[in-house]
Amino acid sequence: MRPIVCRTLRREYRLHPPSDEVASLLRFIEAAPELPALPLEVLDIPVRFRDGFLVATMPSGELVEGTPNHLVSAMHRIVLVDLIEGERHTPFIHGATVMIGSRRILLVGHKGSGKSTLALHLSLAGHDVEGDEHLVIRESEVVARPRTLRIKEGSLRLVPGLPEHIWEAPSINNWDGSVIRSISPTIGGRPWVIRPGNLDAVVLLVANHGGRSVARPITGKDAFGRLMTEVLLPQGGVAIAAGRLRRIAMEVPAYQLLLGDLATAEWHLSSIASQLT
Repeated sequence: MRPIVCRTLRREYRLHPPSDEVASLLRFIEAAPELPALPLEVLDIPVRFRDGFLVATMPSGELVEGTPNHLVSAMHRIVLVDLIEGERHTPFIHGATVMIGSRRILLVGHKGSGKSTLALHLSLAGHDVEGDEHLVIRESEVVARPRTLRIKEGSLRLVPGLPEHIWEAPSINNWDGSVIRSISPTIGGRPWVIRPGNLDAVVLLVANHGGRSVARPITGKDAFGRLMTEVLLPQGGVAIAAGRLRRIAMEVPAYQLLLGDLATAEWHLSSIASQLT
């Protein structure tokens, strides 16, 4: 049985489930992009049954025992801690990163703005989605945190042209009973590749469900204020981290996208990418 692979920017965690049934329940956390510029440390996590529950032996030696959902939650915590420890004094912007042609564009929006739904549409349209959770702002480059698209089933139905196998994507039940799917950026038929590099544009999303999509440029000052509401700052070196964020806001072209219909939103993003020099 192949392991469940969950990659971070410095490690590859390999979970070894005891059965195919358990594997199908744990695949929600799978994230296996190609990271050609980042050598990864491989860490194996054996998972076994004990008294009707799963027991996972973590790399630290800690035992995590419980249901599959409990183990998924534990892995989410481990992956986040891995990111924070590996990128000290670094701000993380909550957003989706997509390559439109050769241009890297960051999509940032409040919960419910349609960010993940737009990222899925872009992936299906042939664009390369790098990640859907955090963009790491290093001193001289940015890099997306590996994570799949997490989309509620209700939102999936807003995306035209869905392939049938999307309904087979791993899922969990949210606190309100809704189903959330974990969808790999490979859903569009292209490899999932993450490389460090430059950020070419920031697009701040504002929900306009059922309406038109309209884009306009905004000032660096406006962009900085909005980004500050969507950033995770480190406990140490806050001034340095905030300075990096401000530099991004002032030096990278920024836009507001009133997000309604997805096809027009894609057109606006392609237009923005074509204007970047």
